[in-house]
Amino acid sequence: MRRSAVAAGGAALALASALACAQAAQPLPGAVPAPAVAAPRVDEAQRHIAAAVDRFRRRDFSGAIQEFELANAAVPTPELWYNIARAREMLQDYHGAVDDLRRYLRDKVDPPDRADVERHIGELERLDEIRRAALARNVTGQTLRLEVEGSAEGTVVVLDGRSEAAAGLRTPRSVAEGVHRVEVDRPGMQPWVAQVRVRAGESAAVFATLAPRTTYETHPAPHIASAVLGGLGVAALGVSGYFAVRSATEGCNGCSAQWDAAHRSDILLGTGAALAVGALVAFFVERASSTSVTRR
Repeated sequence: MRRSAVAAGGAALALASALACAQAAQPLPGAVPAPAVAAPRVDEAQRHIAAAVDRFRRRDFSGAIQEFELANAAVPTPELWYNIARAREMLQDYHGAVDDLRRYLRDKVDPPDRADVERHIGELERLDEIRRAALARNVTGQTLRLEVEGSAEGTVVVLDGRSEAAAGLRTPRSVAEGVHRVEVDRPGMQPWVAQVRVRAGESAAVFATLAPRTTYETHPAPHIASAVLGGLGVAALGVSGYFAVRSATEGCNGCSAQWDAAHRSDILLGTGAALAVGALVAFFVERASSTSVTRR
């Protein structure tokens, strides 16, 4: 249903001519006489209609509305409401166009296009809702709100590299469209970081839940075995040295006392070396057995 404004204007012009001719016609017997329309008023309406059609063609829709309204004031005609509605629709004044189309249906006696006009009214109402929602988004813009679990005392919030008070971000903050980096830090708690995408006209809300900060302490195992083995190894080596010196200082060469001292020195030397190796192995085993304690 897209009746052109020019066609509607032509219908209004034809109606105005009919009104002018009706002034000279005699009423039928028993008919209720219609109110007479003065010829100057008809001429005035025709001039405004012609000017309105011309302005509509030149896409001066505001001027066309003004001229149609002047014509309607001179000679009220239902078709003029339709023309005004078309001009308002071109200006995206859908609400006003709906009102004018309803006036057309109200004043027109049994309009043949009622179903089409009512369907078009529904379309214009949907367009008006879309336009209003778009205007609301442009006025409001994008907002971001941050809610941090727990007390805000000592909490530091960094939004896109700028420090903010945590309490201040509980109120929606206007932000640009796109991705925003939000960091939350509080003493004794692990840092919280998130990337938040805010779309055009969207109100985004972020909820930060902080976890306690975790620290680790290592408690080394006592080196008892390595110390004992090391001590025995040192003692064995010391005694081995004693017998080696005694063997070398024996007055007899090759006597049994000299061989006995040398034999004991060799045995203690091997024992000391074995104990030293055992002490070294025990040290690394004990080191690997150290315990880690988690503290929060």
